[in-house]
Amino acid sequence: MSKEDSPRMSRRDRRHRALKDAAIEIFFEHGYHAAKVSQIVKRVGVAQGTFYLYFEGKQQLFAELISDFLELFVSTVAEWEPEEIDSRRVLRQELTEVGLKLTEVLLDNKKVTAIFFRESQAVAPELNELIRHTYEMLLAMLTDFNRILYKRGLIADMNFRLLATMTVGMVERVIVERIVHDTLDEAEPQEIVDHLIMHYLAGTTDIVDETLS
Repeated sequence: MSKEDSPRMSRRDRRHRALKDAAIEIFFEHGYHAAKVSQIVKRVGVAQGTFYLYFEGKQQLFAELISDFLELFVSTVAEWEPEEIDSRRVLRQELTEVGLKLTEVLLDNKKVTAIFFRESQAVAPELNELIRHTYEMLLAMLTDFNRILYKRGLIADMNFRLLATMTVGMVERVIVERIVHDTLDEAEPQEIVDHLIMHYLAGTTDIVDETLS
């Protein structure tokens, strides 16, 4: 999740980022519980005491990584605005655009994505609260989006919160299979997004022939 080095970044900022980048590698390779601070600092090439100038411990560092991931995930979805969507054909186009963008973000950050879905909810109660709060924000955004689409006559009347929950669950399962378990390696991002959108559109209209009208 790191950006290119900037001349304006302080030495402290670069070191902080280097430790987080190394932690992603170590957590991905060994898992949270088996990972050691000594492995992280060895990867960066600093003394173990240096680590504690930046983090209280392994758990705080892990929490920062999860927080960064959640912010990245939600911000990618939140950047999408539905103002110009006035037909289901445009809806398909817009869903494809945001779907491909989200897929690109997750694949570009494959290791931290895998860490999140493998380990985050089993590490600490405070992380569970953060994750739940983030999911609530995401579900609220999608529920409002579904309600807007209904008011524009683009989807059928239904339980919009339930629809949002089912959509998140469907996307989440595909992410787990594609990134964590590598069972969908043969599926290209376009194919994945097309299938997800096809099921969303089919499930939000009572008239199949109007799917792309």
